[in-house]
Amino acid sequence: MTSQPAYVLRHSDHETRRLATQAAFYAEHTDRLLKSAGITAGMDVLDVGCGAGDVSIQLARIVGPTGSVVGLDTDASVLDAARQRVAELNLGNVTFRQATLPDVSLDRPVDAVVGRMILMHLPDPAGTIRAVSTLVRPGGVVTFQDLNTTRIRSVPALPLLTRGIAVVNDCLRAAGRTLDTGERLYSLFREAGLADPELAVAVPTPQDKESAVVMLGQTLLTALPFAEESGVVTLGDLDPDTLIDQLREELRNNPCAIYLAELVAAWTRVPG
Repeated sequence: MTSQPAYVLRHSDHETRRLATQAAFYAEHTDRLLKSAGITAGMDVLDVGCGAGDVSIQLARIVGPTGSVVGLDTDASVLDAARQRVAELNLGNVTFRQATLPDVSLDRPVDAVVGRMILMHLPDPAGTIRAVSTLVRPGGVVTFQDLNTTRIRSVPALPLLTRGIAVVNDCLRAAGRTLDTGERLYSLFREAGLADPELAVAVPTPQDKESAVVMLGQTLLTALPFAEESGVVTLGDLDPDTLIDQLREELRNNPCAIYLAELVAAWTRVPG
């Protein structure tokens, strides 16, 4: 969304589909956390870093026909995918704009600004929160949701899955990311000059473990080119053609629980 280190999970049709799968695992939790933050019917909401529109669609259903949602993203192709999804769902209260954070302007203030899984990809997350909070009317809501990626795990541990999770986290570090942005949200809101936020956390533990393992494997596959280029793994060390099948077999032979990354939400009100 702005000048930053390389995007580890690079934009592609494959990555857009992976994000949709990930969004499905987090949808129920995201919905509950948005409502806890004070997103209600009739609100005009700005969704920053909207990607393919998963959160924008959830917001549209919460605010209803008397409200509106504007989704912002820097990637034109992913916005095209978002517009197509919204058209197929016949949601008339959602629009999308190409924009680069934090340089965003609006014709009038909104009732709330929302961002999910975006701050971890930005070089100045506190500055972004500060900037977008100025787009919210006095008394309106500022809420962000982000991940604690080091909390992803299987219990008992699956060796290949555990290694794959570590590789993705090492890629994020190599790209200059700070891991576990979720647990930094309180401090980021304070840095942004906002009042102490309320906090809540949710941890998806999918019953469909195979789909969860495949999604995590796809995350690794998306990160693999960066991992090889940056030296996180040796070229050819992981076989992309057999990785998903290996993960499936590992899960079949070792029943376990899967804990996806913690999703932390923080929210506060803009001073009146």
